[in-house]
Amino acid sequence: MEKLYKLVSDAQASLFVLFHKTWVYHWNVVGQDFQQLHTLFGGQYETMFEEIDRLSEHMRYLNVKPLSSLNRVLEVSIVKEASSAAGPDQMISDLLKSNMDLCDLLVKISEESENQKSYATANLVQDLMESHGKFVWMLRSFTDKPSSKVQETVEVLEETEVEEVEEIETELSETVEE
Repeated sequence: MEKLYKLVSDAQASLFVLFHKTWVYHWNVVGQDFQQLHTLFGGQYETMFEEIDRLSEHMRYLNVKPLSSLNRVLEVSIVKEASSAAGPDQMISDLLKSNMDLCDLLVKISEESENQKSYATANLVQDLMESHGKFVWMLRSFTDKPSSKVQETVEVLEETEVEEVEEIETELSETVEE
């Protein structure tokens, strides 16, 4: 059970750092996607706040004390602190990577929980995996923007199609007139 307890403690610390990072990015995001990102980050850190409480209370159920020292939380966390110099794209990439890392840790906890027959722990971390999997999807959707080269190609194709349609319409009207 010690391995499970260590993994759960690592997840609690990592979730806390991810919560704080997301909250900091929520405050500091700027740019053309400000409203979307501010709202997205806000919803995510609010969800994480509840998840931290749920996980920490479950730790108490397991008779494990949640970490309370911020220094220790930072030492144990697999998630790194927020960068104060990050722009919107860096924020998205950083949160995407951090959520994916947390999901990987949660998978390990789920597997160890099943091995230890700690099914309540497995259920809890599987809920967290679903939540953070959704965060990954949402964050990834911001990175899947077509490059300017792809966008230029699409615009050229659209213009070509319009010209072809106009040519066909002209030929049809000439045929009808004859």
